[in-house]
Amino acid sequence: MRALILALVMVCLALPATAADNLKEMFSQGSVRGEISLLNFTRDFKNGTQDKQDSALGGALYYKTDAFNGITLGAAFATTNGVGDYDDKGFYYGITAPVHESVSRLQEYYVQAQRFNTTVKIGAQELNTPFLNIHPIRMIHRTYRGVSVVNKSIDDLTLMGFYLTDHMGWVDDEFISFTNDVYIGGAAYKLPFEVVNTKAQAWYFTMKDSFRQTFFKVDFSKKINDFVLHAAPTFFTQKSQGDELDGELDTYQYGVNAGVSAYGFDLTGFYAKTGDDSIRDEWGYGKVVIQQVVNSGDSLSGDRGHEDAYAARLSYDFGAAGINGLKGYVFHSLYDAPASTINETDFSLQYAFSGALDGLSVRARYAMIDKDSGQEDLNDVRFYLTYKFAFSGK
Repeated sequence: MRALILALVMVCLALPATAADNLKEMFSQGSVRGEISLLNFTRDFKNGTQDKQDSALGGALYYKTDAFNGITLGAAFATTNGVGDYDDKGFYYGITAPVHESVSRLQEYYVQAQRFNTTVKIGAQELNTPFLNIHPIRMIHRTYRGVSVVNKSIDDLTLMGFYLTDHMGWVDDEFISFTNDVYIGGAAYKLPFEVVNTKAQAWYFTMKDSFRQTFFKVDFSKKINDFVLHAAPTFFTQKSQGDELDGELDTYQYGVNAGVSAYGFDLTGFYAKTGDDSIRDEWGYGKVVIQQVVNSGDSLSGDRGHEDAYAARLSYDFGAAGINGLKGYVFHSLYDAPASTINETDFSLQYAFSGALDGLSVRARYAMIDKDSGQEDLNDVRFYLTYKFAFSGK
């Protein structure tokens, strides 16, 4: 795969393209986007563990040049800065670094070449795959360093390849090497069916002496009068390989979400089955059930091997009632594993302003987590105030 990626890079760099006419226009016609956020996250434990709380002000600023001879440059800066005095509480990981510390870093820096419906990007970049993604649930997104190749030569088909060497989590201030270099290949295709809207994706992920993973998902949707029926079956595997430097692993997860939407409401049910081992989940995987705190088969929640997860989510877009920009949901799950049973109930309410305040949004989230087998119950509360903006020099 590495040889193929290098060949595509050389082809793209060698071929001319049109956009900016000179270097001056390349930079002056570039685009800027960003977001500024004020967050407050709290985690209250019921049986004596020290509560966690942090408030932070931060965000990210992204700059991308216009294309000149097919070449684009990009860079981004991100920061999270603790505000308030929470020295009497534990820090909330991902809002600040240990312990209540601020973080500022270069989030992205890359060279991008585009030709023949193929985009090649080299350097530090944010990615979204089922295995590694930006995981945008804290202040700063996860980011990765390496090479990505995306081809869209065939209508409705996207082919993707990645070679990655390093990553940064929510509050790392420098890149961390993977156990081994990471290779990812993926394909996404919109099937030519008129009766049912169908999108399929298939992925393969490998680290030579750590583990490998496959991922398959199909999304179906069908509009019938005022109703939209939808379903998404998913299946993926994880298995250690080579020297097993990160430990033995041999598991899977399969499941489905299915539901109906109408008149602003969406009711979706979920089921997920996890294999012998918990799911290794370091960079934001595409698990079947993902809630505010607990996810199906998630190793961060203890031993979740042989787990059955059942969930239901009812969401409502208040635009159907004339309150544009207001959305909310209730989401309840039962995670039933031999090691322990976990119940989580989530509430979310968010509002996106318009007009003079376009780009500004507020959100409140509340999760109640109940555990058995002597594990500690907790409540998790999150508040977001975010402003997003974008402009271009063109």
